[in-house]
This record gives sequence, C-alpha cells and structure tokens, in this order.
Amino acid sequence: MPGRAAEAARARAYLDRTGSVLLSGPAGVGKTHLARVLAGPGAEWIAGTPAAAAIPFGAFARYLGGPWQGPGVAPAVVLRELLSRFADIPATVVVDDAHLLDDGSAAVLHELTRTPGVRLIAVARDRVLPDLPCVRLSPLTSDGVADMAAELAGGALEPAAAAALYRLTGGNALACVELVASALADGVLRPGQRGWRWHDDGRAGGVTQVLADRLAAVTPAEREALLVVALGEPVDADALGALCGPELVESMCERDWLHASAAGDEVWLPHPLYGEVLLAGAASVTLRRLRRALAAELTGDRHLLRRVTLRLAAADVPDDAELLAAAAEALSRMDGTLAATLAGSVRESSPRRAELLAGALVQQHRYAEADAVLAAFADRPELAAARVANLVRGLRRIDLAIAYLEGFGEPTTVIEVQLATLRRRYADAAAACAADPLLSAVELAGPSGYAVHQLAGAYFQLGRVDECAAILRHHDRPGQPADLTMSLRFGLTGTLLAAGRPGEAAALASALRDWGSSSSGASGTVGWPAARALGFAAAAGVSAYRGDYAAAAAELRAADGPEVRPGTRHWIACQLAVAEAAQQRIEAARTALATAVEIRVGGSVLFAEVDEARAEAFVLACAGAAGEGAALLRRLFDDQLTCGAYAVATEAAWLVARFHDPADGLALLDRLPPLPGAYAVHAAFVRALASGPAEELLAVADAYEELGTPGLAAEACDAIVRLRRGTPKTVSAAAWRRDQLAAAGPATRLPWWSQQAPAALSRREREIAALVASGLTNPEIAARLVLSVRTVENHLHRVYAKLGVTGRADLGPALGWR
Repeated sequence: MPGRAAEAARARAYLDRTGSVLLSGPAGVGKTHLARVLAGPGAEWIAGTPAAAAIPFGAFARYLGGPWQGPGVAPAVVLRELLSRFADIPATVVVDDAHLLDDGSAAVLHELTRTPGVRLIAVARDRVLPDLPCVRLSPLTSDGVADMAAELAGGALEPAAAAALYRLTGGNALACVELVASALADGVLRPGQRGWRWHDDGRAGGVTQVLADRLAAVTPAEREALLVVALGEPVDADALGALCGPELVESMCERDWLHASAAGDEVWLPHPLYGEVLLAGAASVTLRRLRRALAAELTGDRHLLRRVTLRLAAADVPDDAELLAAAAEALSRMDGTLAATLAGSVRESSPRRAELLAGALVQQHRYAEADAVLAAFADRPELAAARVANLVRGLRRIDLAIAYLEGFGEPTTVIEVQLATLRRRYADAAAACAADPLLSAVELAGPSGYAVHQLAGAYFQLGRVDECAAILRHHDRPGQPADLTMSLRFGLTGTLLAAGRPGEAAALASALRDWGSSSSGASGTVGWPAARALGFAAAAGVSAYRGDYAAAAAELRAADGPEVRPGTRHWIACQLAVAEAAQQRIEAARTALATAVEIRVGGSVLFAEVDEARAEAFVLACAGAAGEGAALLRRLFDDQLTCGAYAVATEAAWLVARFHDPADGLALLDRLPPLPGAYAVHAAFVRALASGPAEELLAVADAYEELGTPGLAAEACDAIVRLRRGTPKTVSAAAWRRDQLAAAGPATRLPWWSQQAPAALSRREREIAALVASGLTNPEIAARLVLSVRTVENHLHRVYAKLGVTGRADLGPALGWR
C-alpha cells in the first residue's frame, strides 16, 4: 500500500502473532483502505454507525432475526447466538468504525478476539481497545502522498506537484484519492517532462463539494468560529474563546469540528481544505472584520507574525518596527514571499529594510533584484558581506564581488576575510582573524554572516578541519534562520568526513533530510524542500566516503532540484559523475559532468574548477585513461599548492597514487605539509602504495576501517594483490579480506582493483574454518562433524595455506570476522 508499507508490515505481524489488530487514527488517513488490503477478498465486514449505536448489538443486527431480537432477550444469550453464527462466516472479520459500537456490539468484538480461527481487524478513530494490539496511522508524509498519487496516476509526480498535493491534502489519504481523481479527470494533473505536473496550485478538486455539504449543517456562530480559525490556523485557543465564547469552542472540539493540541492551547480545522472552502464562500467585509478582531486578540511577541499579517490582509498598516520584526521572523521560517511583502511594506528606507528585503528576494532566487536593493547602500560596510554572498552564490559573479570589496578604503576584518577567500589566499584569510578565529563577534544571521562560511571554507582548504568544525559548531545556535542553519550543517557534514567522523556526519545528514521531509505544526505544514535536498546530498557524501557509490548515486539524484542553489547543484553534478563512473556507467558520468560545466558556464562558482577537475580525472581513470586523469590531477595539484589549498592538493596526490603511479603521487605528497584526520591516513596509503610492504598496507586497511570507510580498507587490501606485495599466502589472505570488506560495506569495486580471486575453500574447509573461528577445539569439531581429529587438522592446515595465516587466532580476521 503506497505510503503505508511500515504500518502494513506491523499490522501483518500482529495478525500473524495474535490473530487481531486495531488500526487507529484520525478520519481520512486510510485506515479502512489498509484494512481492505490486510483482509483480502472474502472477508466479512461490519460497521459501526451513529444510528446503530443506540441499538443493542446494532452493528451485528443483520446476523440476528426472529426470537433473538427485542428487549426481552438477555444480552448473554444474544452474544452466544452471534458467536455461534460467526463460526460459519469467513476466517477474517473487519469491524469498521469500531469507536461507534454500542456496548453489546463491543462485547461481541471482545469475544471475537478470543475465538479460534477468526482473524479480527478493527478500525477506530483515536481509540485504544485493550484486547487488540494497535497500529496507529498518522497523516501521510510528503513521500507517502507522492507514492499514493503515483499509484493513482500511473506514474511519478514532479517534485513541485507532489509538494502541492501534500499542501492541499495535509497527508489525508481520502483527500488525496479524491483530489487526484478529479485532477486527472479535468486535466489539472497532466504529464510533464519529469512526471505528472500540477497546473493549478489552488485546486481543491472533488473533496470541495464533500466538505461544503458538511459545512452546511453548522450554525452561523459555528461557521464564524470556523472562519476565524481558517484565517489564522492554528489559532490560539484563548483568542478564539474571547471572540466566539469558550463554551462554543469546547463544544466544537468535542464534536470534531475543531482539533486541539494536547495542551489545549491551539486549535485548527479537521482538514486543510476546510479553510479553502470556508474562505471561498465568505464576503470580503466579513473576512476583514474577523481579521481585525483576531489580530486585536493576538498580543505579545509569540503572535507577532500572525498579528502583522492579519492586519496587512485587513488593509491596516502596522508600524515599521513591527513590520521589520515580522519580516525577520518570516525570513527565519524560509517564507521569502511573505518576508518580501512585509519588508516591502516598510515606509522608511534603511539598511535593515534593505538587508531583510534582499534576503527575502534571495530566498526566491531573485538575485538581480536583491543586488539592486543592496547596491543602494553600497557604502555601508555592515551590508558588504550580504551583498558579496548574493554576488557569489546567487549571481555567480566573483569578479564583481572582489571589485566591490576593493572599493572600501579601510576594510574591516570581515571584508579582509572575504577578499582573501575570494582571491584564494586562504592563509591570509585565517591570519586576518587570528585574534578571533571563530569570528565570534559576527552574527551568522546578520548581514556579515556569510564571512563565517568563507572563513570555514578557508580553514577547510588549508586542511585545518578541526578549526573548520569548531567555527561551524560555534555558530550553530537555536533560533537562526533555517536557510543559514541548513547551509552551515551541510558544510559541517563534509568537514566531519574529512576529520574521519562518518557517524556524526551521517546523523547530521539524516537530520537535514528529516527536517525537509517531515511536517511541522498542527496544520501539517510541509517541510523545507531545500533541507531535504541538502540532506540527501550530505548522505551521498557519507555513502561515497564509505565506498558505496550505488547508494551515493541514488541519493545525489534525489538531492537535485530547482530549490538547490547553483553552487550546490554544481557540486551534486560533479559527485554524481564520480559515483556513476565508479560503477562503470561512463556515459552517465559524462552526462553529469556536462551538466556541471553548463552550470559553471552560466557564471563563476566557488571551487567549481576544483570539483570539476577532480571528477573528470576520476571519470577518465574509470574509463581506462588513467594517464590523462593523472595529468589533470597534477595540474590541479600545482594550482592548489600555489594558493595553500593543502586539502585538495593532498587528495590530488592520493588519487594519482591510487589509480596511476604511486611514485608520482608520493613525489607530489612530499611537497605538502602533513594534515590531520582522514588526510593523514590518505598520506599513509600513498607511502604504502609507493614502496611499503604488505604489512604497511594492512595497517592502512586497519586505519581506514577505524575511520569507517570499508571501501578504502578493501582497496588497501587489494593493493597487496594488485602489486603482488608479499608471499602467495599473504596475497591470498589480502584477497579474502578485500572481498569480505567489500561485501560487508557494501563497497563498490573500482575499475583499477585486481580481478584476482582468493584461493577457494572447499565446503568442508569453510565449515571447519568457521567452527575454529567461533572458538571450538579440534576434538570438539571432530565430534560435531563425525570426523577424526587428524582429518580436521589436515583440513585446517589447507585453510591456513590458502588464507595465508599461521594460527587459529588469525583465522577470524582472515575470514572477515573483525
């Protein structure tokens, strides 16, 4: 079932183990549909209804007749009769809307849980039945809605279409079914280049009439209360009570017209589409009156943004201070459109207004307009970093950014850091802030915040990964704008990998992806797509670090999208080229490289040439042109050495040694200072490849395993095989360990690895080796396998020879039992 695979698996497990399950959750989330999937054809369906709830055993009335009906019959007698009749029905019974059962019907349900041979599936809204293990269904995630819509439409939706559908349905499965069906029927959902495309973001579809019919039953006072909630959903419960009366609000919550938070401090509509239906049918003068009334009740900083937007919508203009504060809050919530409206409504021109308005325009990818706003204050050094960030990241004009910064006669520390970084003088950037290496005086959310990212980049290029991680962690604080936090944490994942801490990097990547995919708030607001994209990109970095290029490619494809900035899209394309080439998908790798070049040609991108050169060299090596790839890396090395980018230079020497000439790679490495973290192990690998014995390469493999990168550990073992380092026993043992590491990773076998297989063990030899590795003695093995001790010893000596080990203690590691 689309979007419900985990819930279906849990429900099936309960059915298999106990014979019964309760599917619980709010209306419309797909409980009944899941019950149909679980029950299959031929199941017996019983449903509770409000009308039947007033009748004893009302839900089961169709199974009774004649003398068994009427008030004179004892309930216990009726219960026995019903259970006897259920002996003749199919093995699966589904009780829908079990929360509406009368007491007698609930007793039947209770007894069915004890009846042998009956599989019971109960469906109830937010109710726990003590006899039944419960699987709770929440509204579908954005991915779940996309999967369900894809099944209904017969193909995947474009990301924007899936996001629109999730916004409209709030994860409600019933609304999704109705909306997709009506949208397909009248062409709102049509095929596009990347899947089904949504052509009307305000569409409400076939659900509209269903909701309008239900709303016809409410009183005028109730309808006004619903309108107030629709205008400010979720609404402060005290404010709503002050306007409409607390008794009315409580009554509407009890009757499910409104939903309340667990604390009872906020209320919202039972379905997002109710708001659209209500607002469409209300007069504009009514809406203005209600907006003003609600805004007057929403006092304090907590309600600032809601209060200001309500007043603007009612054609009232708040003062500039409130507008600026509200614009800053909207910007922190990644709502660039609202932030631009709020900042644009400020009457007095000021640097603060320019900063907020430009930030809002940048969030909407309106980079040229943002630069025009900031250019009006070009002489204000406090806005310099904001303008440079837009010139570099948005307009991709590093040349204009440098020229602009050079125009300041007395540059500040921030400007010095920015100029040095843009000129690729990374040591100068670090020296400029020696008195404050964390730029602790700079607010990341302020106009100078971009300098923090630039200094972190300079530390990274210099190979000072600990300092890079320190500055990024220092500025990761609660309450910052979401886009800044996302960018900072994405950078931190790469830094953690360089420091050899993949576990922390993976956790950060997962958090980013969850942040972008999950709902937030009572009204089910969609998470930020940019966070989801960065989460997938960061996860791809972790997968590639571990050597799993298949997973990396899949994650990189999931990361790309229009919400991603050009610089990050370029990085994604380069990394995708590497991941595809590693799997010998050379044409796909070249296509990804061409995409990267296309992005770069549209404007300058920081580190673009570095990423492209590294990726192109890797693709060439995988395509059989290792010499060309090495030549490209040597040019990259010389360029990076000139500007002090020792991290990239170390990687270039490391790649040359791996796929082309270890001696050449070592000659490059000897021109560099030693670096910490993963770079130190890379340097040890280069030296071992150039001239080290097998023991040195095995030590490198151990170090890579400790760093959590099984792919490189396997490659270090493969180098023993490929370069014929050591005795045949040593080579065979290395081949065994390589294969075990690659399989356990899983790690992609790169094209330059050896194809030599380890000496094969027979079935009996594998069996005996495994028993030895598990700790059994030869006599114990002989007794278990009904062999003589001498036979076990002979087999064991052949195992030692094939694996290149000398004793029992070495057998487990040789088999990959580490």
